[in-house]
Amino acid sequence: MSSLAVDIAGLECRAGGRRTLWIEQLQVGGGEVFSILGPNGAGKSTLLKCCLGFVRPRRGHIEVLGQPVAELRGAALCRLRRRLGYVPQVLTARGEMPLSVREVVATGRTGIAGLFRRLNREDWHIVDHWLERLGLGPLRDSSYGELSGGEQRKTLIATAMVQEPEILLLDEPTANLDLYWREQIVAVLGQLHEEHGLTILLVCHELEVIPRCCHRLLVLDRGRPVASGRPEDVLTAERIEGLYGQGLRVVHADGRHAVIPAGRDER
Repeated sequence: MSSLAVDIAGLECRAGGRRTLWIEQLQVGGGEVFSILGPNGAGKSTLLKCCLGFVRPRRGHIEVLGQPVAELRGAALCRLRRRLGYVPQVLTARGEMPLSVREVVATGRTGIAGLFRRLNREDWHIVDHWLERLGLGPLRDSSYGELSGGEQRKTLIATAMVQEPEILLLDEPTANLDLYWREQIVAVLGQLHEEHGLTILLVCHELEVIPRCCHRLLVLDRGRPVASGRPEDVLTAERIEGLYGQGLRVVHADGRHAVIPAGRDER
């Protein structure tokens, strides 16, 4: 791995008088696939938003690609965000984005080309490359609002990738998707890392979303880290029961992980 992609020390965030995130130390290396797991309200999305400068911490230090995010403003923050590809958790409501799939993906290129410069042939070549790469070529002229949830997720990943990011940040990229589309998205993440050596920060609350290529896993609960390490070491039956309740069993198979109900003799 190369130099650090993310470096955090003494990070504290608060909202409504309540501490929402407290991380004493966290480092993510360049080229690392780093997953962040935890129940709803654990602080996972807040951590990503701190990396992007959307949430300003009350105290502490956070560097992304060597830049002190909390200290950046205006153009300097925009320059950093151009180096980051972000796929948010909440999809745009259908009908609120009257653009074709190709036009949506092209919006990701605007940050590279410049807001007031028209995209040139090379820009459109990159847009079309990622449409084909993610299997969206046949849908390029379709309305984004008419796509399925899985197709919209892949469109947003393509939108992030045309920025040629150094870090890809994904917030619950398989939320509300069926099994087929969940596996499609997980496979795409593995391919992106294998082919491009991309640093990936992946927020999820389901073990099944963690790809085989995940190097490390951070478990958050109530805003605090409770475990960090290799997924197979961190995802123990005791930890899963502590987070999600009793009567569950963890299965590890071929680099993937899942939770299933425990048998009677295991309870």
